[in-house]
Amino acid sequence: MTAGTLIEAPSRLKRAGEGGTLDDLLVRLWQEIGADRTVECPVCAGEMRPAYGAHARAIGGKCASCGSTVQ
Repeated sequence: MTAGTLIEAPSRLKRAGEGGTLDDLLVRLWQEIGADRTVECPVCAGEMRPAYGAHARAIGGKCASCGSTVQ
């Protein structure tokens, strides 16, 4: 993760009007990815898709636009 990445996430939270914390954002992101849903990337607003390992449950997510990952 780069310093630019860290600067973008809080401003997107404010623009979205959700007023949440970084923890709130990550919890919502994991809930959606864990439910096999595509979510909005918190870095670039692109499409973040669930990523899978050897089992049926998602082990994280990867953005199709910027390549950011959560694990």
